[in-house]
Amino acid sequence: MLDFGSNSTRMSINQITATGEFVEIKRAKEMTRLAEGMGQDKGEKVLQEQAIKRTLAAILKFKKMYRDLPNLEVRGIATAAVREAKNSAEFLQQVKDETGIEIEVLSGNAEAHYDYLAVKNTLDVGDCVICDMGGGSFELIVVKNARAQNYISIPYGAVSLTEKFNAAKTITAQDIFRFSRFLNYKFSQLPWLLEAKGLPLVLLGGASRTVARQELIRQGKTDLTKIHGVSMSTYAFLDVYTNWLGLDLEQRKAVLGPEGARADIIIGGLTPIAFLIEYLSIHEVIFSESGVREGVLYSMLQNN
Repeated sequence: MLDFGSNSTRMSINQITATGEFVEIKRAKEMTRLAEGMGQDKGEKVLQEQAIKRTLAAILKFKKMYRDLPNLEVRGIATAAVREAKNSAEFLQQVKDETGIEIEVLSGNAEAHYDYLAVKNTLDVGDCVICDMGGGSFELIVVKNARAQNYISIPYGAVSLTEKFNAAKTITAQDIFRFSRFLNYKFSQLPWLLEAKGLPLVLLGGASRTVARQELIRQGKTDLTKIHGVSMSTYAFLDVYTNWLGLDLEQRKAVLGPEGARADIIIGGLTPIAFLIEYLSIHEVIFSESGVREGVLYSMLQNN
């Protein structure tokens, strides 16, 4: 499966077992920043030439990994950046020319639904609120009695919010205040969100995974890939966020180490989560490695 996200382009190779389950046998990721430069306040949103070139280079790299596999079915999905871009049709045709496949552009509601399916099938959690912070949008889902009661896709993500509130280097007090007012307005338009007050928060997305790996380091773990199901207190989460908030870009790169490429968008990605934690008086966060791609796979298995 190819996943054209707003911040990264990903590939996962999964094998369907005799019992009708899927097992991931390989995954790969390239930070392609497809949403870079699209803007939020400049009228029409357009995928930029350099971002398209990075993405096409990534899929050519991935194609070499999967093209010779037997009994192969390739499926591609795209999310916020492609969904909102004026020139998405041209981009999708370029992808088809390179891979021969039709890419499915998910609606915001579909993205939220697949997030819910992924969490429901891979984590043992009850009532909760799910937040998937992507590069070009973030999804919120309130789960009660094992069902998604309400959900929404908000068309702002780590990349676009970073650009909107000048958060790439050192965010100013003025911009963080503008950011908080913006979030307060967005959340206040969702009265159903208050039904999640005090519930655990399940976090998906790259910015969240970066915090999860920092938590594993704090716990003395050496395998930083096993973040699925890891939990931490919101006090500890907000402590990490606050520390990073006070750093400039170069200092964040040093702290993040191997994940330094995310240093410029980490504040843009974590600020909505930090605000959501305070807004809903949440006490615990749980990290999920499963998201839209896994949700699509579970949907495919159910349909078959």
